[in-house]
Amino acid sequence: MVGDWRSKMKILAQAFGPLLHRCSHFLAWRRLILCCVAIWLTGMLTFDYYVRIEAPSIEKRISLHSDIVNGSAPYQFRYRVLIPYVAEALARLIQDSPVAHSRPMVQSHSYSKRAFVLAYCFLNSIALLILLLSVGELLWRMFGYDLALFGIVVSAFLVNFTFRDHYFQPWSFWEGAFFALGLLLIHRKSYWLFSGVSVLGLLNRETSVFLLVAFLFCTLPQTITKDNWIEALNKRDVRFAVGNLIVWVLGFFILHRVVGYRPSTFFFDTAVNGNRANLKYALVLNFLLFGSLWPLVLKGIPLSPLLIRRSAMMLPAYFGLLLVIGYWWEIRYWITVIPIVVPALIAAMASASSQKRHVNSHDG
Repeated sequence: MVGDWRSKMKILAQAFGPLLHRCSHFLAWRRLILCCVAIWLTGMLTFDYYVRIEAPSIEKRISLHSDIVNGSAPYQFRYRVLIPYVAEALARLIQDSPVAHSRPMVQSHSYSKRAFVLAYCFLNSIALLILLLSVGELLWRMFGYDLALFGIVVSAFLVNFTFRDHYFQPWSFWEGAFFALGLLLIHRKSYWLFSGVSVLGLLNRETSVFLLVAFLFCTLPQTITKDNWIEALNKRDVRFAVGNLIVWVLGFFILHRVVGYRPSTFFFDTAVNGNRANLKYALVLNFLLFGSLWPLVLKGIPLSPLLIRRSAMMLPAYFGLLLVIGYWWEIRYWITVIPIVVPALIAAMASASSQKRHVNSHDG
C-alpha cells in the first residue's frame, strides 16, 4: 500500500511538476515587473522631491536636522528622531566615500552638503519604495495583479502632488511606508514583524499611533455585545493588538523622558491663524488632491476587504486631529492614508466594472 501511494505521488509530481514550475516562473516574472515599476516611479519621485523641496532650502534643512540631532529642536520636532539620526550616521559614511570625500565640510559638521543630500535622498527613496511595493502587494492580494499595478501608479501620482509648502519633513514618507507595510503585515498575520514596525513608527512620528489603532480595529469581532466582549478580549489577535498599543504608549513616554523637554514654537492659535490666512489655498489643494474622488472612496470603503474597512475606522480621528493641530495646506498628511484610500478607490472601480459585466451578460 505504501509503495502504491508513493508511486501515485510520483506520477502526480511528474504530471503537475512542469505546470507548477511554469506558474511559479510566471508569478516571479509578474512580481519582477511590479518591482521594476515601483523602482522606476521611486527614482522619479526622489529626484523631483530633491529639485522642488530639498535643493531650494538646503541650509534650513541642515539647520533643523542639526537641532534635532543635537537635542535643541523645539517640542514639535525633537521626538521624531529616527530619520535624522539615521541620516546623520549615513552622511558621515558617505563623506568617507569617494563620492563626497573631496567636498568641503559644512560648518560645525563632519560631512559635506553632498553627503547630507545623498543621505536623505537614499532614505527618501527607500521609504517611497517600501510604500509603493507594500501598496502594490496589498492590492495584488485583494484585487489582482492589474489593479495592483494601477494602484502603484495612482499612489505615486498622489505622493508627487504633495511636494509643496514645506522644507523639512523627512518622516512623512516613512510614515506612509510604515503604515502600508504595517497593513501588509496585518494581512499576512506577521504580528511580531508588525511590532517591530510599530516601534520604528514611534521613533519616526507620533501619529504612528493610528497604525496601532487600525490594528486593534482589524482584530475585533464583527459585533461586540456585553455578553461576548470578555471572550473577544481573550482572542490572541486582540490581546496582541492591545499589547502593542500599550507598548507604544509606554514607549512614547519613555522617548519623551530620554530626549527631554523643550518649549514648543507651534501652538493651537498658530494653526488657527495660519489656516484662516490660507483657507482658500488649502481648500483648493485638498480638493485637487482628493476632493472629487471622495464619493468614490466613501463608496469603496464598504466594498473593500475587511482589512481596509476596519483600518478606515481610524480616519475620522486622524483627520480630526489634523484639523485641530495641522496646517491644512500641508497636504503631505495624505501620504499616511494612501494605503487605505487607494484600495478603497480601487474597490469602488472594481465594483462598477463587475456590475457592468453583469449587465452586459444579461443583455447578451
